[in-house]
Amino acid sequence: MPAQLAICSDLDETPDAATYFELMRFLNTTEETIMGPGVGLEVGNTIYFDMAPGQLSYWNASEVDREKFRALIHSGHIDCLHSFGDLATSRSHAGRALDELVKYGCRIPIWIDHAQAVTNFGADIMQGMGDVPGHPAYHADLTMGYGIRHVWRGRTTSVIGQDRPFSLCSIVNFTHPVASVRTVAKEAAKQLLARRGHPKYSPQAGNRLVVPGELRNGTPIREFIRSNPSWGGVSCHDRGDGIHHVLTPRFLDRLSARGGPCILYTHLGKLNRGETTHCFPPVVVNAFRLLAEYQRSGKIKVTTTARLLDHNVSQLNKKDPPLCFPEIVR
Repeated sequence: MPAQLAICSDLDETPDAATYFELMRFLNTTEETIMGPGVGLEVGNTIYFDMAPGQLSYWNASEVDREKFRALIHSGHIDCLHSFGDLATSRSHAGRALDELVKYGCRIPIWIDHAQAVTNFGADIMQGMGDVPGHPAYHADLTMGYGIRHVWRGRTTSVIGQDRPFSLCSIVNFTHPVASVRTVAKEAAKQLLARRGHPKYSPQAGNRLVVPGELRNGTPIREFIRSNPSWGGVSCHDRGDGIHHVLTPRFLDRLSARGGPCILYTHLGKLNRGETTHCFPPVVVNAFRLLAEYQRSGKIKVTTTARLLDHNVSQLNKKDPPLCFPEIVR
């Protein structure tokens, strides 16, 4: 069975809906795009609701674009709820968003904390209060009742391939020796603290993809870990204009050889350091074409975060039919 890779992108700073949809077309179809022919992979995305004016979100979108968002949720291409957004500060904000999703039959199975949004579930890294009964932003009972199956609370690793022995091989980069050695040292320290039961890092002990957890209201959850094996650390090259530093032959070969799953932490809509702010730069386009070659050769299976996690939990080696990219977004 080939290694599985999910490119799990938070939508932060995506400049507009047109860019969001064009990136999705390039990644998920083989149609002609402004970046050339699409690569025909299976890549999901995230959505949130309450953001400041000028920032892409569901409530800030036109009704035409909201319909496209809903189509991508129905098709499985939007599979993660990235909190309710920076401006969602109350239970009523969460309820309004969930009511909208239910109204249109939209089911999103994954919760991903966002920055320091108050609706986050993570108590330490993500500074959330969304699972604290009595807090104005408490919504965990509503959101988990809506149907969330998996939760990310900020845990990210540099290790390539989870559910495999802990290894920092391939992170040291002799072109960037100081930065990469620092990254190795940080990851080794996190693993040491994890094995000693440190509450912040204990979910990362053993390099597991999914670990059992519990929200502060007592709700049991399946918490997953994301990976960014950049030589610069987990917060480096986590962007649409820098992901080519991660999707390298070295990373892809290592992941393929280890055969484990990997949920890649990134923000594909962050493009303002590239040659254009509305599409991937050529070096990134080439990196995704390389990834598509690895998939065609059977070395790596690229799928959505939801599908990868569902397979991990079920332990079934099943072959899913390809997701059908919605016509309204083409």
